[in-house]
Amino acid sequence: MLYEAAVSVVSHSAEFRSIHQYYTTREKNPLKKMQSMIAVACKLVRVFYLILKTGATYDAAKLMGDIRRPAAA
Repeated sequence: MLYEAAVSVVSHSAEFRSIHQYYTTREKNPLKKMQSMIAVACKLVRVFYLILKTGATYDAAKLMGDIRRPAAA
C-alpha cells in the first residue's frame, strides 16, 4: 500500500517527483527506480507522522530543505 501511495504522490506532487528524480539521477550512489520509490514512501510516512504528531501544516519548502544535496545540484 505504501508503494502505491508513493507512486501516486510522485505522479501528482512536484516536490516528491523532484526527490524521486534526484535519487535516481544523482552521481554518487544512484538508486534504481524501485529503491527510489521505497525511499519516497519512507519520506511520505515521516511527513504523515509529523503532521499527525505535531499538527503542523504541510510545507513544501521544508520538505525540500530536508534533502541534503551537493552544492553542484
